[in-house]
Amino acid sequence: MKLKPLMQKFLKNNYWYILLISSITISSFYISNTAYGQVTVNVTESTPCFLNYTASYNILSNCNADGDFLGFFMEGWEWVTGGYFTMIIVSLIIGTVYIKYREAIYAIYIGIVFLPISYMYFPDVFISWAVIMAFVGVGTLIWYALIRQTQ
Repeated sequence: MKLKPLMQKFLKNNYWYILLISSITISSFYISNTAYGQVTVNVTESTPCFLNYTASYNILSNCNADGDFLGFFMEGWEWVTGGYFTMIIVSLIIGTVYIKYREAIYAIYIGIVFLPISYMYFPDVFISWAVIMAFVGVGTLIWYALIRQTQ
């Protein structure tokens, strides 16, 4: 009969959460398999046109500065950030607006404004994350309107 009060205390203090998480963690070490990848992928080295030190004054024409000035200007930044410069800029703008106004809907509006640009420049991964985060933000607004404002 002494087990029943001990079990009630155990469940009351929520120790079962710790037991559940630790058992899942320990069992995952024994269940998961190790994956090995011995495939050799040959990647050719590519040098952007602005790093061609032998071009001298022809660097502007070689890098298409007269045709696409914005592409010429951003090529170095895109090369340094691994192609994610525009995503970093938009993320900074969205984060700054959220920090300034503390409203998720404003950040969603800015994200919607940048969606055509993001479709053109960003990888598919960012588009899918943008949709997921928009659903989270709109879901939070719906929850706030239905649950918090009605109390």
